[in-house]
Amino acid sequence: MIITKRSDYALRVCRALKDGKTHNVREICENEDIPKAFAYKIIRELEQSGIVKSERGKEGGYYLNRKLEDLTVYDIVSVTEDDLAIVHCMKEDCGRNTDDIPCRMHSELERIQQILEQELKDKPISAIIG
Repeated sequence: MIITKRSDYALRVCRALKDGKTHNVREICENEDIPKAFAYKIIRELEQSGIVKSERGKEGGYYLNRKLEDLTVYDIVSVTEDDLAIVHCMKEDCGRNTDDIPCRMHSELERIQQILEQELKDKPISAIIG
């Protein structure tokens, strides 16, 4: 699992919205140093997942739809990353790890993958962004 800029920016969006108020994209981008083109895409993904809500109108913008304490790093990363496998071998289509010939490296990487996922699930956003 590589945590890309998309996930980094998504975490920053959550930090920008932590006060519970509605913020427009310009404010979010300025406060969190996020390129506008990325911000719109990421906010749309967060909105589709129910993490962020939007409000239309002159005073409109975006706000968190969930409490920071109830939102984990995993929640964000799983929305913004297409593939959570740490290496290609972890995907189900790996031909080097079969029932007939199990791969020891695959087993160890799978153990590490499970630890990483559990750590991300156990870490509330509030613990890292205040």
